[in-house]
Amino acid sequence: MLSMDGIYFRRSIYKKCLSKKTKTMAKSRHFIFLGVGTLGDIFPFLSLAVEIQRRGHMATMLLAPVHAMHAKMAGIAYKILGTQAEYDAAFRNPDIWDVRKGLGIVLESCKCLFTEIPDYFASLPGNQDCVFISHPLGLPIADLVRSFRPDIPVIAAYMAPSNLRTVHDPLVMGDLFIPSWLPIWMRRWLWAYADKNFVDPVAVPIVNQARLARNLPPIKSLPPYMYAVPDLSISFFPTWFAPPQSDWPNPIVIGEFQLYDSNPDADLSTELQEFLAAGDAPLIFTPGSGNIQASHYFQCALQAVQKLGLRAIFLSSHREHIVANLPENILWQSYLPLRSILPRVSALIHHGGIGTTAEALRAGIPQLVIPQAFDQFDNAARVKKLGVGDYLRMSRLTTNKLARSLSQLLGSASIKTNCELVAEKFKKSGHADSLCDVIEAVELKKTK
Repeated sequence: MLSMDGIYFRRSIYKKCLSKKTKTMAKSRHFIFLGVGTLGDIFPFLSLAVEIQRRGHMATMLLAPVHAMHAKMAGIAYKILGTQAEYDAAFRNPDIWDVRKGLGIVLESCKCLFTEIPDYFASLPGNQDCVFISHPLGLPIADLVRSFRPDIPVIAAYMAPSNLRTVHDPLVMGDLFIPSWLPIWMRRWLWAYADKNFVDPVAVPIVNQARLARNLPPIKSLPPYMYAVPDLSISFFPTWFAPPQSDWPNPIVIGEFQLYDSNPDADLSTELQEFLAAGDAPLIFTPGSGNIQASHYFQCALQAVQKLGLRAIFLSSHREHIVANLPENILWQSYLPLRSILPRVSALIHHGGIGTTAEALRAGIPQLVIPQAFDQFDNAARVKKLGVGDYLRMSRLTTNKLARSLSQLLGSASIKTNCELVAEKFKKSGHADSLCDVIEAVELKKTK
């Protein structure tokens, strides 16, 4: 049994789940998945939903309009939350990529969910056995649902290590990389300072407004409250990427990267195949599916690629960010199946989203992370610690710095070796199976 300081990890809980599996499989359940954010946040939930449905249960995705097509392609029922205009407005706001203001923008854009999600659960049959698997930002809403459906278990699904607060190493707070010599008491003080000045002022009023409407007592601080909501926590990343910490929530099940492609059999376009065959393996540059303010990023990329005499693919669904007339050594693509294309490129230069990071790790290619907000800085630090790449802050991005970083990345023999070693770990992973065993075996709550 693997345990440490009261936290139970994947193998121990997995064994308990196996003993309960025959009981839980006797009756079909309704598993409801809440994804919040960009595609990298949605795909892991879809991975579980597809497997859960294959096992004979009902699965429903709660998601933004822009992501509905992926649930439809997967054959998963879905409920649209909010409007496309609300989603677009959040990502058009430049403050969403500010490390201190971004959370407020996201929470403000999610205010409608505090009404829409409880209304959805209220519409379900009262005798239907449901399990709610939620993105961390949805936990306050899950608590509202539990106020009138106390029988529904709530499972928190943590997308990236930085979603799980810790005072232990590595400690990354936004864009601040806290040195290992800083004492524990000071680390706790830093978190308390961040809560008081940046998190709670924007989060607590939104949560308490929704709680007041349902005659529920107010909360004082968001982080400790969120940890107390779920009956179980799971991670969408493995222990070799982020070793469990003693101050993570209890109980927690450490899973694997949930990599999902809504169209895995899609053929590469003729244009792309001809480009790949025309020269050396190119670089891929992508600022992430949610970044609609990437003109400077692609301008630096264009100049750095030209300076180094390399070939590149610019990946973005927003063509307006990229100059109209690209040279022959650069190809623009609005979408690429990363699983198919990454083994054929020399490196991936990206924003540091957990999904994109994991795809590069699986492909065994070097990566240069250019983080901007949210979990991206922590993921970048872990990429460097694994020895599979490096990072360069978006706030400091220039053509010369990018060109220098690319030269070092592509010239490092140790990085290439480490990439191959990490890629081997994916051949031993269980993907969705083990996590689905866990959530399938969660017991419903007994009500009086």
